[in-house]
Amino acid sequence: MLVQFKFNNYKCFKGETVFNVVASKYYKDKLENLIQAPQYALLRTAAVYGANASGKTKLFQAFHFMREVVLTSADNQSNTWQKDYAPFLLDTISENTSSIFEVVFLKDGIQYRYGFELNNDRILAEWLFRKKSKEIRLLEFDGHDTYYNEHYINTKIFNNLSSAKMFRENSLIISALSMWNDELSKNILEWFKHNSIISTSLKTMTPNIRAALNIPAMKTKIIDFLRSADLGISDVTPNEVPLEEVLTGEFGEMMPDDAIGRRINVGINVAHRKYDNQHLPVGYVKFRLESDESYGTYRFFSLAEPIINALETGSVLWIDEIDNGLHYDLVKALVAMFQSEEINIHDAQLIINTHNISLIDDADLFRRDQVFIIEKNRYGEAFLTPVSDFSLRETAKVGKMYREGRFGGVPYLEDLGQNINK
Repeated sequence: MLVQFKFNNYKCFKGETVFNVVASKYYKDKLENLIQAPQYALLRTAAVYGANASGKTKLFQAFHFMREVVLTSADNQSNTWQKDYAPFLLDTISENTSSIFEVVFLKDGIQYRYGFELNNDRILAEWLFRKKSKEIRLLEFDGHDTYYNEHYINTKIFNNLSSAKMFRENSLIISALSMWNDELSKNILEWFKHNSIISTSLKTMTPNIRAALNIPAMKTKIIDFLRSADLGISDVTPNEVPLEEVLTGEFGEMMPDDAIGRRINVGINVAHRKYDNQHLPVGYVKFRLESDESYGTYRFFSLAEPIINALETGSVLWIDEIDNGLHYDLVKALVAMFQSEEINIHDAQLIINTHNISLIDDADLFRRDQVFIIEKNRYGEAFLTPVSDFSLRETAKVGKMYREGRFGGVPYLEDLGQNINK
């Protein structure tokens, strides 16, 4: 479970930004929206609001970047974090300054605090702490020397990697240790793997649905989920066609004879029930998901497997622009699923960003500490603030106040179109 994500100097976030999902002790309403951990309560869901280009997606990108560095930095074949690194560029100092990323999370009842500092060239520092009653240092690298706790990190693995100079300057120590099966390090990486970020800007909108459809139990759950969304879909199957239909012309002439007739997957088919003139069912008609269905149906279908997986495994799901293509009632129902103690039995968390103010107009959906606002200043710096930081009366209407710009995070539009006819 995510407790806190903190970072600085990344894209439009210049200063330290803290995304904390520990529930406020001052609110006693909607306790079902909370996960009761031993030391504190955590939010099951959180919603981030802000104007276009305010930094909502960049917040998600910051966590995605940290996740990718952790998961790939020790792999020579897929190490791409340096080309994806992007410090704040609208300041002459920040563009040449390092960035820090840190996350606090709970796994198996233990709190971990893990982070690192880097610039475009290398890892400058790295640290890992665990806490039950008090915080214990497990690993710390200060740019020169490395400390590791022998009670938690495998001494033989660490010393072997160190002697072989396999701790590279552009790789995280925890990532390298994990590749060589250090149990603690594998545990840390496992938590990062269980964070899924769905975003068109990160090209992560459509996960591996085809693989999920090959698992009968998951396919059944996906179909049931689509039916429950009132999309009229009765079945889902891979769209398989003969290879010779795909390889035409010069490529088709090069195809070996034994490949003729082989079928390959080129997409997804969805089945809709067909009726006669008496409105009696007579069969099904297949449609191509990618070309025959609406964008909203395609978007919801792409979210089905990640949502089901998160609820089954108790993981963290980040959905960028959740309202993109989806009806308000459907978005509200998805949020309500994660806030339901009967459905979300494994304490999964859902983090969204959205422009849909109706979600915070609904007094039954969010607590105030579940809503966050991002706003940019005139210098291009983005700031994240929870609504619970504002002094509000108990009867205050958060949606109305947000529309009025009381929290910031709304566009200034008075000059829009003024110069078109001049």
